Amino acid sequence: MDRVLITGAAGFIGSALTGALRAAGTPVIPVDDLSVPSWRPHPDGLQIRDVRTLSTDDLDQADTVIHLAAHKSVPHSFQQGTFEHNTAVDRHIVSTFTASRARRLLLASSCEVYGQQDGPLAEDRPLRPRSPYAVGKVATELLADVHRHLLDPDRQVTTLRFFNTFGPYEGADAVVPAFLDAAAENSPLLIEGDGHQQRDLTHIDDTLTMLTRVLDHPQAPPVLNLGSGEATSVRHLADAVITLTGGGTIDQTDPRTNEISAFTADMTLYETRYGPVPRRDLLTALADTSTRRNAARPQTVTARS
Repeated sequence: MDRVLITGAAGFIGSALTGALRAAGTPVIPVDDLSVPSWRPHPDGLQIRDVRTLSTDDLDQADTVIHLAAHKSVPHSFQQGTFEHNTAVDRHIVSTFTASRARRLLLASSCEVYGQQDGPLAEDRPLRPRSPYAVGKVATELLADVHRHLLDPDRQVTTLRFFNTFGPYEGADAVVPAFLDAAAENSPLLIEGDGHQQRDLTHIDDTLTMLTRVLDHPQAPPVLNLGSGEATSVRHLADAVITLTGGGTIDQTDPRTNEISAFTADMTLYETRYGPVPRRDLLTALADTSTRRNAARPQTVTARS
């Protein structure tokens, strides 16, 4: 595989993908502005810079650009600034890629673009965002559609809709690490609302397998789901964490603004093109995440739930 430039390379998925590609012998140019604090180790050779400073010359150094950089908190997106930042960064990457000689752009989107719909959710479902974060992702997808028609036939843009990827190095504000950290301290696992909401939970190693298959194939569809195709309720997740760790209790808080009852990926398109979806069962994935997280996390870090 030719050289890959990754934005958000110090983030949860970005750092894991950088490590996996380098382990396979792929040269990676990692870029991140470090605006999101984290205890994750940074990739070697990280370029610490605002993504909006990347030029066509920078992108010309890569065959493939993978744009993962974003402020991804759905609740925080209701505050002024997050939506504006994400859309500005995304627009810069799309337009700079179009003007560059890079062959392929993979844009990170989210299952949040589907909004409230019955699942499983296929790529051709209507887009019904219910948060500023999701509206920004829809805007980026539409922008990609505009620029896709400006590209030569041998160049491509693919939007990847991620479904609740989790793993050891994920930030403590996400549901799986928040539950694991709380259970490790024998503290309450805080469930927003009644806990009946369903989420398509995908272990990071399964997501990396799916990503590398996409990268190894010369062509990709315009839009592609990356999930497990299976749903788990937040209450079932909390119960599983307590069973696994032997610690923690369950408490409930107010539901999230514009909460969505279910996300389940329809993985038919992926399976048709790339083969069976890798699916690690929930308890195995949680055990792996807990073990690796406890081994890697600095002892000075206090878990947030």
